[in-house]
Amino acid sequence: MTSLAAHWQLERLSASARETAEIASLGAGLSLSVWLTQIINETCAAEGVANRSDAPTVIEFTPEKARHLEASTAPRAIPSTGAVVEPLVPRQQASPGANMLSVAALIPAGLGARSGNDTPEALVADIAKRGVRQAVLVRRFAGNPERYEIISGHRRWRVAQRIGLARIPANITTHSDGEALLASLAENLALGDLPVLDEAQSYLRLLTRCAVEMSAITDATRRDRQHVVRAVRLLGLPQPVRQSISSGALSSEYAFLLLDAANPEALAEAITGEQLSVEAVRERLSAGRRGEAQP
Repeated sequence: MTSLAAHWQLERLSASARETAEIASLGAGLSLSVWLTQIINETCAAEGVANRSDAPTVIEFTPEKARHLEASTAPRAIPSTGAVVEPLVPRQQASPGANMLSVAALIPAGLGARSGNDTPEALVADIAKRGVRQAVLVRRFAGNPERYEIISGHRRWRVAQRIGLARIPANITTHSDGEALLASLAENLALGDLPVLDEAQSYLRLLTRCAVEMSAITDATRRDRQHVVRAVRLLGLPQPVRQSISSGALSSEYAFLLLDAANPEALAEAITGEQLSVEAVRERLSAGRRGEAQP
């Protein structure tokens, strides 16, 4: 059952990445290679992309680079050539120094931290009234220099399409795949509304497919190693439980508690069926541990 993708991952995992993945695979009751294959294939299928076989580049993400990443999500220009600049639409405030790029010239890079295509109505109303005020982050498309791949700002781009904006502000960068995903993840975590399973998938992709070191991830996201490990373990929960988390039936707080359950699926059903509070779930877990400790 081990695919070429899983073999590729195992050959290139850093020590910290492998340890993180092994912890999650143990929680799922699968071998590391089988678990990686399953998660990678599910991720590719959900995003509608083919599994890649080319080798990644390890990224050294220093604190200085982390500060640069934070700055890149703010309205700041990155020198480029060939960008088209023209007056803004009425009421649209330009990000200082950003290039005004054609909405039609932008395409998703497939490296965003969010798996869904949701466009909050509040964002639609705001952009319809004031335009896109925060520049999206893009890089030139390798196959066509006149087109650009969106690294972060997919929702702003979709809203611009929806309301008929011709051009939006964009900062052009030369990020690699790993840097692009890390930039998208950092921005979405800062917004505070990134679904926890999307966060977990991003960590896994960074550690495995992109070969980004754990220290680089913690520097950029300001999440500690323990949080990253526990987030990745969520991907090993039973499919029905993950579906409940994805649908919003179970919050991220409940999701992390389920990692400590002997039968997470049964506990998830109890949470939704009995409307258990977070504190009540903690008490059940604690009572279960005390019961196991008794002779």
